[in-house]
Amino acid sequence: MICLFFAFTIGSCSKDNRTSPDDDIYDDGGETTAEVSPLLNSINTNGWTLMFRDEFDKYQASNWVKDNSLKSRAARPGIGITQWFWKPENVSYKDGNVILKSSKVSENTLHCGSISSNNLVEFKYGYIEARIDIAETMFGTHTALWLQGDNMGRIDGSGNDGAEIDVFESAWVGDYTKSVVHIDGYASSHKANTRKYDTPGIHSGYHTYGLLWDEDKLEVYYDGQFMTRYQGIWVPQVEEFLWLSTGASFGGTADFTSRAVGSYTEAKVDYIRVWNMD
Repeated sequence: MICLFFAFTIGSCSKDNRTSPDDDIYDDGGETTAEVSPLLNSINTNGWTLMFRDEFDKYQASNWVKDNSLKSRAARPGIGITQWFWKPENVSYKDGNVILKSSKVSENTLHCGSISSNNLVEFKYGYIEARIDIAETMFGTHTALWLQGDNMGRIDGSGNDGAEIDVFESAWVGDYTKSVVHIDGYASSHKANTRKYDTPGIHSGYHTYGLLWDEDKLEVYYDGQFMTRYQGIWVPQVEEFLWLSTGASFGGTADFTSRAVGSYTEAKVDYIRVWNMD
């Protein structure tokens, strides 16, 4: 068993018996495990420490909560979705992936899948990387990798006390996506900084999404390439937790109305990993 301890919170343990071409195989307590490197093309990652990983061979309650909406999240009537919910049954595990399913359960209702690590896996600073095959955007859903701070609703004109960091939200049908940082809650004091960036091939197969976070900046990466940077008031200085989800789309063109009740699309997440850069 590989035990990885956070510098800021409690540790997490994860078992992994799979390898990939860039893995350096070693033996730990009699089990075959894999040490992996980040997919980054312009940064020297020597000396980085892998402090959390989930390869999604099975559900681990020590890492994730399967989210369950008790009431509808924000409606998207423009594409025919008047109510949508996160449901635990829309999260499953298959072939070393966590599957986040978006399903049309009535003419105007969408059920989606979401897992978050709130109060289980939280950390401050690091490099986060996830390999994801997104759900079909024309279905009326988007796939997201994001972080959230417990106290981002405190109003102080900055994200120092926490932010919603959307590394990407695949709500569009073109070869691009957007990152967003939200601070000061979601009411009248809310501020958001949205950055569009190109994502060649995003609608076909797996791609790697990364976030480099230190005390001075947030940097977003796609397939190892630098995309955009946030600085100043947008950079949290407190622990945040991880979130992987699908949800109702809010941008671009979608074809939810013409889809049959019972139809669905799925996002597949192969892994998520976090490195300490010290």
